[in-house]
Parts: sequence; structure tokens; C-alpha cells
Amino acid sequence: MASWFSQLSSTVSNITGLGATVESVRTVADTVQDGQYFTKLDEGDLQWTLASGSSTENQVFYVTTKSGGFCFVQLIYSSIGILNPTISFTCRFYDPATNTNIFKNINQAYKFDLSADRRSVKTEFFNITLDPTQSIFKISITHPELVVSLDFTRVDKGFKVGEGKTYLGGNDQTSAAGYVSHKFWPRATAKGTFIIDKALHEVEGDGMFIHAIQGMQPQLIASNWNFCDFQSDNAALSMMQFQTTKQYGAVNINQGSIVLNEKLISVSVENHVELLDLQPDEETGYQIPQKIKLTWKGKTIKEEGSEEDPKDVSVVMVVAIKNLVDKIDVLNEIPWFLKKLVQTFVVKPYIYQWLDIATAEITVGDEKIETTGRCFQELVFVSQF
Repeated sequence: MASWFSQLSSTVSNITGLGATVESVRTVADTVQDGQYFTKLDEGDLQWTLASGSSTENQVFYVTTKSGGFCFVQLIYSSIGILNPTISFTCRFYDPATNTNIFKNINQAYKFDLSADRRSVKTEFFNITLDPTQSIFKISITHPELVVSLDFTRVDKGFKVGEGKTYLGGNDQTSAAGYVSHKFWPRATAKGTFIIDKALHEVEGDGMFIHAIQGMQPQLIASNWNFCDFQSDNAALSMMQFQTTKQYGAVNINQGSIVLNEKLISVSVENHVELLDLQPDEETGYQIPQKIKLTWKGKTIKEEGSEEDPKDVSVVMVVAIKNLVDKIDVLNEIPWFLKKLVQTFVVKPYIYQWLDIATAEITVGDEKIETTGRCFQELVFVSQF
């Protein structure tokens, strides 16, 4: 989600592979064995893999604050195959109550010290510690421009869809040209502090966590991404969709989740993002929606030992796009010589970020629930391949 900027900017210097003609895609949904899209996270799912080759791995922690703001911190490990891996982190802190809106993208020295279980890491400025029960993260950033201390506690359970991976150009990690992996905590409690430009900000709210890997160059994976993180008092909705490049059939791959009353009730893939009332952005040339309609469709998670049949679940949420948090020109954030190189292959990569109030209509079996909260969305334009 917020990782697309860093993944692109840290790997655009390796532009091999554009002439490949492989077309097969095995989606996360195709890896499901029992018809239930929910798969619980296993002991190794939150380990850092530090894969070699043209791959990028990151962990990102989102917080929708009780004061009406939004923030995230993200640690990125990117390998481009011929050079030492690059270590960086990004941070967004948005608080309309104090008129604060800051984005940081900071490179670090080549230091990435993993714990014995590979679930915790220390870098030059950014440390992540996961407790033995794999339910509490502690995040610490100490940098001249930014100091963060954040406790991040999982609510109910995390998940992946099937194997948690989409394979591009093959059926498994051995045969595929590349893969994309996502593991989720769709709901968490978050509490801590941010010190930005010597100002202290207390943070408390609802969180979401994603551990992501892009096992090939990002401009070869997708032409665009959509991401949604909706949090209300009694619900959390997540959706991530990317459209593969033409080389892989321009297929929309979607995965989403529904948390209701602090319980993960559904993981679904028959979801849809519809961009409505498109208007051109004169600066970028992209067609930007004034409304976004998001729909989820699936079944409740079948509990172990339960004889009750799963219920139908659906959600409809139409978000009026009013509050642009940021519009990031990715090429402005990378060195000049890389910019000239990537302009040949990538059409104006931009990230749009919004935070708006929205109402979701959730239906579980015969029960209907309406809930209002804040919806963070990202629309990412990557390439025209």
C-alpha cells in the first residue's frame, strides 16, 4: 500500500526482463485448497526473507487515529541483484487537528540485523520487535528528523489468502518469473508518540499491518494498484487490488477482509473497485475519480469444529473523494540519472492518497449493519506495460 513508492524508487535502476513474453498467472485465489480463502498465519509467515534478485520486502504499520488523522511507518529492504541491498523507511503523519501533514522518505546505511527467529530487526534508525506470541509489535525510530515509539497489538487474528502469493509466469516460486506476497493483520490497537520537527504528537487509534514482498521489479508486476483501509468503532475493512501488466494479461487480483465487533469474520477475493466520476488531473494527465465504489463478496470464516455452514457476506461502500492527503510524483523522489532511465519504461508513476469519512453497509446472512468511519485510500499508477 504505501510501499509502492519505495519499491519502485529503490528498484527502477534494474530494467532487465522487459522483453519476456510469459503470460501465465496463478493468483492467490488459485492457491486455495478447501474453498475457504482465509488461511491462518503460520510460524514463518512474518519472518523477513531477504530474498535476492530484483525483489523488495517491507513491513508497514497503518494507524487511523482517534483524533481524525492518519499515519504510517514502513521499513523497506530492497535488493536489485548487482548492488548491496538498499535499506530505507517512509513515514506519513497527517493530523488535521494540528494542521500537520508530513511525508518522510529516508535512506539508511546497509545494516539489517535480524533476530534468531527472523521476526525482529534492527537497522540504522528503525527497529521492529515482534513478541514470541506474534501478537505485539514494538516499533522504534530514532532519526534527526523523526522519532517514533509505537506499540501495535493484533486484534483477533491475521491472515493470508491461500499460500499468500500470486505467481507471475509460473505455478510456484521455483518456476515463476516473479511473485507477489501479502500477509495481513486487518485490525490492531496502536498507541505511541511521534516527534516531528521537535513537536510531540500523542497517537492512539486503530491499526492495520501488512508484510509484503514483490519478488520482481514492480513496473513488471502491475500497471496500477488500489488500496483501502477503513476503520470504524465496530468494523475494519481492507481491500488490495492490482492489475497485472499486459504481459500477464492485465488481470485484476483482489483480496479483502471484514472485521466486525473485533472479530475477523470474512476473507474474500470476489471484490471490486469502481472509479466513478472521472476527471482529468491537468498536472499528471491521469483520470482521477471523484467517488470510489468498493464492494466485498464472500462467506464467513468457518470456525474449526463448527458444524454451522458459512453465511453469505457482502459490503457496499461508496466513498466521496474530498480530502487529498498527498499526491506523490515518484520520479521527483529518485536521482536524476535513474529518472532519465525509468522515464523510458514508466509513464509518470504517481501515488494519490486520500482520507475521507465513509459509511459501509455490511450484510451478514440476514443481518444488516451500517457503520461510519474513516477510509484511507491509495490509487497508484505504475506503468503502461
